[in-house]
Amino acid sequence: VYCVHWLRAKALKDRWAEEILLVQHEMEWTCNFFVHKAEEWKHLSVIAKEAKKQGSMTYAGRQGKIYECLLEEARLAFHQ
Repeated sequence: VYCVHWLRAKALKDRWAEEILLVQHEMEWTCNFFVHKAEEWKHLSVIAKEAKKQGSMTYAGRQGKIYECLLEEARLAFHQ
């Protein structure tokens, strides 16, 4: 009886340990996604600037800033 309870408790502990590992990776992936999107929008802003498309350049620049803000907020939230 005690062995069964011990095995159940160990399985529960192992599941939570795995969940912690997964959440840590998901937090890292989220930050990497925001970095990628910010760089992508900045690149599109440069392309629009070269093509002299003021509206597209402004929009892309704003989108890049949004992803930079999301990145900073995520980093602050994840490291508390």
